Amino acid sequence: MKKHIVARELPDELLLYDPQTDAVHILNPTARMIFTRHDEGASPEDIVAALRQRYEIAAGIDVLADVRTCLETFRQKNLI
Repeated sequence: MKKHIVARELPDELLLYDPQTDAVHILNPTARMIFTRHDEGASPEDIVAALRQRYEIAAGIDVLADVRTCLETFRQKNLI
């Protein structure tokens, strides 16, 4: 997480506030898990393993592509 981002835990979500842009981002449980695991230093592959362990995901779903897309969105929004 970028140092300027303010994070607040909500019951099931994570609220992120960027005071530089005055933008608020609310992450759903899946995005929250991706964001948190990345912030802890997990690789995209480690994040996929954690998601597959927590959620029932069909074998044919390309979770790695989804995780990479999510992380790229976080980068574009200057959150990570």
